[in-house]
Amino acid sequence: MKRTTLIVGFFFVIICGLMIVFSPDSLSMIFVIVQSLLMLLGYVFGIYRVSRFSNGFNIGRQTIKHTQDEIQSDEVWIPLSRNESIFQNDALDKDFDEYRKLVAKRKANPNATLPDIENVFNEDSISIKIWRGAINQIPETLTSIGILGTFVGLIIGVGSIGFSSVAAAVTSLKTLIDGIEIAFYTSIVGIILSICFNLIYKFFWNILIKDMYLFVDDFHKNVIPSEEEQMRELQSKYYLTMLRQCEEHNE
Repeated sequence: MKRTTLIVGFFFVIICGLMIVFSPDSLSMIFVIVQSLLMLLGYVFGIYRVSRFSNGFNIGRQTIKHTQDEIQSDEVWIPLSRNESIFQNDALDKDFDEYRKLVAKRKANPNATLPDIENVFNEDSISIKIWRGAINQIPETLTSIGILGTFVGLIIGVGSIGFSSVAAAVTSLKTLIDGIEIAFYTSIVGIILSICFNLIYKFFWNILIKDMYLFVDDFHKNVIPSEEEQMRELQSKYYLTMLRQCEEHNE
């Protein structure tokens, strides 16, 4: 995953560099530079962070397995709870520390169910941590900057029109047409960068969600079951206790 992330970063640098180099004029180049910087910021704070979180969940799964192999027992929670860096990711480890405190409080009541890890790690909570709402605005912003560049180019082109003579009018129209060709370059760049960023970001986001739920599933199976499973287990114990009491009473 790290290698793929670096390849994507290299690809972004190359495509942005090419778009800047092939800018037809200085005005278009300014707009393309702004678009390129925005895309690279999206890579650093979006795609790269998503990749780190995805890697953290994979490390978390490995930590659970390693803990199981070490203790050779079903009671994985106690040694796992003593590990302060099971994800090797500050944000995820901080959330797990809060979850650890909730479990400690609930364990004081033997009849209460333990908190579900899915209440801590879910799609909504991860979206907030990686600023998904802000990152999702980048493709539209790239396109909008391109359209803005187009209109600025058109305004400059229209401003150069003069009708003092026929020759001046012909020259002005030629300048306007050339300006239109140049102006649309920023829109084309915006659309290309927007499509590239959007597709790649969604690809990494889907991998993150998959890795997160794989971790949650492993945690439910090997450490603490989901609240629904705990409730079913408590109900089964309750019915068994009631059945025994009825049998004892009949005897």
